[in-house]
Amino acid sequence: MRLVPALAIAAALAGCAPEFPPIAAGLAGDHAFKARIARNHGPGTSAVRLREELIREGFTIVSDPATRLNTALFRPQNLPCYSQTRIDWQEDRRGRITRIQAQRHDCT
Repeated sequence: MRLVPALAIAAALAGCAPEFPPIAAGLAGDHAFKARIARNHGPGTSAVRLREELIREGFTIVSDPATRLNTALFRPQNLPCYSQTRIDWQEDRRGRITRIQAQRHDCT
């Protein structure tokens, strides 16, 4: 009798799929996402353009004006799966990206 609930949970998890914003969608894993970010938003590019794109896609952005450090986070409500997309960057006084890192975590 206990096997039935376990099978129901397994079936629910089998249908679980990660949910990613457009900036991270359609890629085969974290490495491809990091490459896309480096190519499209690498050092020297506009931080304003990146920020606008992330806001449009539903990211939450936290910025520290004193250090010019920024974090953008996208966590969909796709439980029981947990997927996350995160981009951290620093910008100079002219609004250009000086350093950027990105992570994309599939469902766990």
